[in-house]
Amino acid sequence: MPEFRIILVEPEYEANLGACARLLKNFGHSEMWLVNPKADLKGKEAIKYAKHSVEILENAKITKSIKAAAKGCEFIVGTTGILNRWKGAIRNPLTLRQFVEAARKRRKGSYAILFGREGTGLSEEEISACDLLVTIPANDAHPILNLSHALAITLYGLSAIKFPGKQKHFIEKAGGNEKEALIGKFDEMLGIVGKDMRYPEKVKRAFRRVIGRSLISDLEAAALLGAFGRIRKRMK
Repeated sequence: MPEFRIILVEPEYEANLGACARLLKNFGHSEMWLVNPKADLKGKEAIKYAKHSVEILENAKITKSIKAAAKGCEFIVGTTGILNRWKGAIRNPLTLRQFVEAARKRRKGSYAILFGREGTGLSEEEISACDLLVTIPANDAHPILNLSHALAITLYGLSAIKFPGKQKHFIEKAGGNEKEALIGKFDEMLGIVGKDMRYPEKVKRAFRRVIGRSLISDLEAAALLGAFGRIRKRMK
C-alpha cells in the first residue's frame, strides 16, 4: 500500500495548524511534518483547534528544508490552486482524483505531499523540485482553498487508498434476483388492474427503470416484496 507523508511548508496561523492536526488524526495519520513553521505549535489557537489531537502537534517533526522533510520518500508531490503562476516551472498538473487513482494502481511507493504557505503557496523553486503537481479543481474566480480545507479534501481523497474497506456502501444493496422479484410482483399486480389502464406496458417499463436506477437495500427490497405480496392477495 502506498504511504503518504503530509508536509506543511511555513504554516502561518495557529488555527490552521490545530485544524490540520485534527484532520490528520481524523484520517488515520499520526505524523505532522513542518518546514520552518511561523505559527506557534503551543499557542492557544493551535491547541483549541486541534481539539483531541494535541499529541499530533506535540510530536510534530520540524525541519529546516523540504529536502529534509521529504527524506526517504520516493516522490515529492506539490499542491497548487493557481496553474499559471510559475510558467517556467509548472507542468501539467493532475487533479486530486487522477493522483489518487494513479497511486492506487501503483500499489506501493512513498509520497511526500507538500502544502504551501497560506499567503503565497509554494515558491517557483519549490514547485520545480516536485516530481508531481496536484490541484483541486475549484471556481476559476476564487481557486485558492484555505490550508486546512485543502488538506481535508486531500486526506478524504487518499482515504480511498488508506481505508479501502470503508468505501463500501453503508447499506447492503439488493441483488439482481431481489430486484427481479420486485419487478415480477409489480407486473403481477399490474396484470390484475392493467385492463383498466391505457398503457400498462409503459408503467411496467417505468417501474423497471426506477428499480434499475435505485440504490435500494436488501432490507428495503424485502419490505416491499412483503407488501406487494399482501396487496396481490387482497387484489385477488
